[in-house]
Amino acid sequence: MATITDGKKRIPFMRGMLVHHLIQRGFDHDEAYQLADEVRGELRERKNVDREEILELIGSLLARDHGNRIVGDLVFWERAPTTIRVTRKSGSRPFSKELLSHSIQASGLPPEAAYSLAQSVESRLVQERNTDIDHEQLEAVVEEVLQQKHGHNYAQRYRVWRAWGNLDKPLIILIGGASGVGKTTLAVSLANLLDIPKVVGTDDIRQILRLTLTADFMPAIHTSSYRASEAIPESSLVGPDPVIAGYREQSSVVGVGVRAIISRCVEENTSVIIDGVHLLPGFIDLSAFDKKAIMAPLSLVVTEREAYEERFDKRASQAPVRGAHKYLDHLDQILTIQDHILHCSEEADVPTIDVTAVEDPTSAAVTLVAERLQQEKEIRSAMRSSGKDKKKR
Repeated sequence: MATITDGKKRIPFMRGMLVHHLIQRGFDHDEAYQLADEVRGELRERKNVDREEILELIGSLLARDHGNRIVGDLVFWERAPTTIRVTRKSGSRPFSKELLSHSIQASGLPPEAAYSLAQSVESRLVQERNTDIDHEQLEAVVEEVLQQKHGHNYAQRYRVWRAWGNLDKPLIILIGGASGVGKTTLAVSLANLLDIPKVVGTDDIRQILRLTLTADFMPAIHTSSYRASEAIPESSLVGPDPVIAGYREQSSVVGVGVRAIISRCVEENTSVIIDGVHLLPGFIDLSAFDKKAIMAPLSLVVTEREAYEERFDKRASQAPVRGAHKYLDHLDQILTIQDHILHCSEEADVPTIDVTAVEDPTSAAVTLVAERLQQEKEIRSAMRSSGKDKKKR
C-alpha cells in the first residue's frame, strides 16, 4: 500500500477515504468508487507518492472521465474543518449560512436561492480548508460565487449594498401606494432584510395629528384617505375630482409629519422606511434632504380589480377588525386614488411595482433601491475603491 508524503506527514493511501471525499463533492457512489479504484491500481506497486504527484494523478483521471467538472480541493486525506470563524474589527463569530443568506438577499435573490448560494460559499470555504476568514474576504467570495451562478447584475447589486454599508449617510425609503397594496408588509420585510432600524407608517402620523388637531379645525385627517372629500366642505375642494382633492388635502397635512420624521432621522444619521398612501410622488417637497440623505421612493400598485378584492378579503380574514366591506364599498374611490398615484409616479419618475405581477415584491424592491443607490456619487466611488482593493488582493 502506497504512503502519501505531505510535508512531514505520512498518510497511508485508503481508497475508502477518496470515495467518501468524491461523494461529498457530488459524485455518485459508482463514479467515486471507479475513480478511487483506478488510483489504487496506479499506486499498487508504489511504496511512496508525494502530495503533488497524487493530486496530479487524480486530476488527470477526473479530466479524462469528467471533463471540466469542478471538484475543488482534492486533498482527501486531510480532515475538512468543522467550524469556520468570520473575523471583524469587533471580534469573531462562527460562520452562519442563515446570516449570510440574509445579507445575500440584498442582491435581489429570493430567500431559497440566497440560502443555496450561502451553502455554496460554505462548501468552498470548507474545500479550501479556510477556518478563519476576514468578513471583507468573505464578501469578496460571495460576490465571486454570485457572479458565477447568477451573473453580473446580482453581483453588482451585492457590491452596491456593501458600499452603502460603509457610507455615512442615511437611506430614506418611501413606499407609496393606495390602500391594500401591501405597503406595510413590504416595509417590514425590507427593514428586516436591510437591517434598517426604523419603520414608520403615515397612518400613524395621521393618528397623532388627529389627537392634536380637532375635526372642526382639520376635518380632512379625521377619516380615511378615500373618504376625505366627504369631510371637507365642497367649496374648499380644489380640482375636478372631489376624491382626488380630498386625498391630496389629507396628504398635504400628513406630509408635514413625514418631513418632520425625515428631518429627525437625518439629524440622527439613521435610516428609515416610511410607508403610506400619503406618499404621493412629487407632492411632498423633500428637496431639503437631497444632499443629506439618499432618498429612494417607490410606489406599489395592484392593477386588477379582482386581485384587489381578493386582497381585501384575505386581509379581513387575517385581521377581522379590518373588515373587507368598508374597503370594497369604496373600491372605486381607492382605484381612482391609485390611478392618480400612478400618474404622479410617472411624472416624478418614481419606479412602480405591480405586486401581483412579481414573484417576490421584496426582491423587486431591493433591486429598485439598489439601482437608486448606484446613482449616488459616493456609492460609485466606494465601489471603484473596493474593486481596486480586490485587484490588489
